[in-house]
Amino acid sequence: MPIKYAEITIVRNLEQESWLTYFKNLIGEENIITKNDTIIILFDDGTVTDTTTKDEIEQFEMGPKSVYSTYPMYFNKINKNTAFLKTPIIKDNVLKLDFKPIFKDYPNYSTLKKVPSIYNAIYESNDIDIFAVAKRTSNLYLLAYEDSYFDKLDIVNLFFNLFKG
Repeated sequence: MPIKYAEITIVRNLEQESWLTYFKNLIGEENIITKNDTIIILFDDGTVTDTTTKDEIEQFEMGPKSVYSTYPMYFNKINKNTAFLKTPIIKDNVLKLDFKPIFKDYPNYSTLKKVPSIYNAIYESNDIDIFAVAKRTSNLYLLAYEDSYFDKLDIVNLFFNLFKG
């Protein structure tokens, strides 16, 4: 069960961004990804794709949103096991997720470069991490995914559902 990696870049559509959102970004609030933004995914094999449109074939059943995250508590891919949002641990009065196991083989990953984000998440199935997103900069995220659970089209559709809903 190999883990594959990708980098996600969020391209903001500033022409359709509200003044309130623009002001919040200036004072340091996290960018909330909207339907007007484009998500570009660079897979580790060099393939590039975007999520400007949703594929008509619905592959995922999404659960209700989590209390502490913008993500659903679970998702279920057709003909696969359900993946559950991993619960963060509380350390020094802060919610934390351990990204080291799933990103351990990714050469560009460093825990020092991870940025706190509402979009940081890990999903697990049968106690095995199968999907993770970790923010690196204001518009760059790292992605790790289980190759036997997801293909590239699944990743595009999943990101459309998770980020643009």
